[in-house]
Amino acid sequence: MTEDVNQFVHLVETLGFPIFMSGLLIFVLYLMLRWMMNILLSKIQALWDMTVKLIDRIRSLDNSIVRLETMIRLLNQLDPDWENVGKLDHQDRRKD
Repeated sequence: MTEDVNQFVHLVETLGFPIFMSGLLIFVLYLMLRWMMNILLSKIQALWDMTVKLIDRIRSLDNSIVRLETMIRLLNQLDPDWENVGKLDHQDRRKD
């Protein structure tokens, strides 16, 4: 224990107190940034997974709507509009 304290004091005497504190501050900032990045990466991954699940759910709902539309047209003895099945109307398309 005393050897560790002596090494610590010798390091401060050799480098000088301001340089030693600057190095310590850089090390603490590095640890804090690494901790923050680990937390942020896990949250970003969770958001990514949620977005993928929502996109999959939207696709499955869209497929269900197309099937229902086709079934209703067949039950009403109308020909399915095969060219427009599953396509959006012009006013419903994305504007970007």
